[in-house]
Amino acid sequence: MLTFVNPLFNRMPVASPPIPERTPAPLRDGEREFIKEAVERFYGPDAIVRNYGPDADRLELHVETDEEMDMRKYDCLGVLLTRVDRRDISLEVTKRGTKIRGNAKLAYRQGVIL
Repeated sequence: MLTFVNPLFNRMPVASPPIPERTPAPLRDGEREFIKEAVERFYGPDAIVRNYGPDADRLELHVETDEEMDMRKYDCLGVLLTRVDRRDISLEVTKRGTKIRGNAKLAYRQGVIL
């Protein structure tokens, strides 16, 4: 039996290029301890905090936790904004076992655990 195969339907999509590796900017004196304490206060001692931002003027953090997603993220961010002197602070929160998306992927792959 002869089957016609259309070459237009057998092509695989072109893969996007890999994200270039970014080394996280180092934290200033005392920031590491303060960030860990603030996150533990809102998400418990088993929360994992990652620093993944390469810009020293911005602080990009990711928290992995067993807790439910709720308004704690904004409360925690407010506490961080009061003591950490940066132009911008972003906080991503992911519940363990859920699919990671967006900047959380960068944090998992390139972030440094505090």
